Amino acid sequence: MLKLTFELYPEDGHIKPYEHPYGYVFRAVIMKWLHEIKPELVHVFHEREEIRPYAINYIIHNKMPKLDFILTTYHDDLSDAILNDIISNEKGYLTLGQKRYFISKIQFERINPIDFMESAQPVINLRIHFFRPVSFNTSMGDYPVRFPIPLIFFGNLANIWNDIMKGTSEVARETLLNWVNAHVYVSSYNMRTVRVNIGKPKPVIGGIGSVSFKVSKINRLYYKHFLEDEDRSYDYEYINADYKSNCCWLDILSRFGEYTNVGVNRTAGMGVIHYYNRNYLSKKDLLK
Repeated sequence: MLKLTFELYPEDGHIKPYEHPYGYVFRAVIMKWLHEIKPELVHVFHEREEIRPYAINYIIHNKMPKLDFILTTYHDDLSDAILNDIISNEKGYLTLGQKRYFISKIQFERINPIDFMESAQPVINLRIHFFRPVSFNTSMGDYPVRFPIPLIFFGNLANIWNDIMKGTSEVARETLLNWVNAHVYVSSYNMRTVRVNIGKPKPVIGGIGSVSFKVSKINRLYYKHFLEDEDRSYDYEYINADYKSNCCWLDILSRFGEYTNVGVNRTAGMGVIHYYNRNYLSKKDLLK
């Protein structure tokens, strides 16, 4: 994974947040850029049946006329094409709508998702802040879900994770979600719905704010059925290890989501999150 942060200053010295649907504009900028340097990769942006291998974020600074554009890519060819063009051509500006922005700085960060696994800790109390509207398309109905239900939130991140880590370090998604359904609940939230224009005929409607998730004590009934399916005897050590492993996956996927965004329109700057871990698993939470 490659994270690129472009520090941009407007040519006329003014940024008005309402002038552009920035996430959508940045997506168009990247598509145009890629078409010029590597047109055979443009289809990567349009594969509707596949998880698109990039995410967009942006930060508008209030105390100075500055805009940070953040692009995270998880497709090696896509990352290399953009990175090589930046290095070889010394790109000096981006055009957003009718306005030109000078590039004052470009920061590069290589992210290896394996690092999230190696440093994972079993979190049992966590908070997710949604900076941009989040919503999820599901099979539950015709309308998007605009609240981060644990099963949908972690299921979405597990999908993205498995797509990126295909054939290497995938998570057993269905098993994890069965565990989440039995153990993870919303303990508090402060959310509201907003409408955002992203350049489509209809605005995007989603939730912004904060949600706290809490992991319950070990659900003995869940593990009774789980061990029966696994054809195992009731083993405290095995249960504790599995419970701890799943708590670690909550930590892994939440940290991962800070780079990938979550939900629909990730590539237009929606579903941007920040993860706060509050409490970790302790011995008193395990079976004895």
